[in-house]
Amino acid sequence: MKITKTVKYNYRLTGGTLEKDIESFIEEVKDGKYDMDRHYKEYGLKMIKQYFRLLGTKFDNQEYEECKNCYGKLIIFLFDSSQGEIDADFGYEDLLAKASNDFDKLVGNYFVCLVKTCEIEELSDRVFEYASHLGGYGFDSDMRVLLSELDGNNLEIFWRRMLIKIEGMTKETQDKTDVVYFLMGIAEEQGDKEKYFGLCERLKSVVSEEEYECLKKEYRSEERRVGKECRSRWSPYH
Repeated sequence: MKITKTVKYNYRLTGGTLEKDIESFIEEVKDGKYDMDRHYKEYGLKMIKQYFRLLGTKFDNQEYEECKNCYGKLIIFLFDSSQGEIDADFGYEDLLAKASNDFDKLVGNYFVCLVKTCEIEELSDRVFEYASHLGGYGFDSDMRVLLSELDGNNLEIFWRRMLIKIEGMTKETQDKTDVVYFLMGIAEEQGDKEKYFGLCERLKSVVSEEEYECLKKEYRSEERRVGKECRSRWSPYH
């Protein structure tokens, strides 16, 4: 995407499609083009916001397949960039907050696209990828969409597939640990104490004893509803 300025900024896609344009932008970011963006007219941030505006229009037009791919790339890229997982330093303290004043809505749009276009196998693959990049972040809309849009049978199939994906979890497989935290949130939203504590047991050999005990106490507690205290306390990103 190119930015030109007359009276206001104009945006022109240069990658042929929105998805290819986003892919090119991400590669440019990784190459350092937008390092310390806040000191250089915030061009990178302006482009991210424009991508989300374009996606919002496409989402309203129910172009779910294209939105699924574009939201997925942008959201996971922003997770990784914000948490120092890739070589991309925009220079903002909270990139997600700068990118949108309602990032939870963007996540919700992404999950609507997922359930509208994916079979259960692809859905579980994409949710695993999303959850494994969450790090210290947590949203409400992702779980809410899954629980409201999937019927009981598909939700159970989805759950079983996710459990298979976290098998073999160790202290070195942080991605699987992050997915377990995500699944614990779903179990709690369902009010399924058995599932929640079953996931706690899977974490027992991976986290410290202190964190393990904290997670057990967190079930449906005020701390978990307000801010997922234990996870953020021991998260490697905090």
